[in-house]
Amino acid sequence: MILAYLAALAATRISEAPQAFIHRIYAGYARKNYDSLRHIDLIFSPDLGAAIRTDERLAKGEVGYLDGDPLCDCQDHGKLTARIRALNLPTRTSAIATMHVDFGTGETKELRLKLVLGRHGWRVADIVSSDGTSLLAELNRANRTR
Repeated sequence: MILAYLAALAATRISEAPQAFIHRIYAGYARKNYDSLRHIDLIFSPDLGAAIRTDERLAKGEVGYLDGDPLCDCQDHGKLTARIRALNLPTRTSAIATMHVDFGTGETKELRLKLVLGRHGWRVADIVSSDGTSLLAELNRANRTR
């Protein structure tokens, strides 16, 4: 039983630190037309990914609750850069990163990324805006009411 657990744990991408995951997902913004929603399974946890896909399906080709890129809380990222202000690791399989997102235009945002470590490595489980709004909670609420 213990050996099976250790083998499963070894098969995950646990060697990537949460900081490296965050840097990797924000590195895409160096490309002009980058869209994190084209990489749902590589960036978002299964729960958040399912909520995003449900929102898209229920929107039926129109704009759903999610009206932009959730990693920057924006529609146009311009010359976006992101910096980790703080990183808390409450457990070995969860982390909370406070992000400073700069759009290169004088506009900035503060976001909190809640991360979880799954069998495929770190993923974004929720994004909390500076006003405390949870993306996952709001997507689930919107999905239930349509």
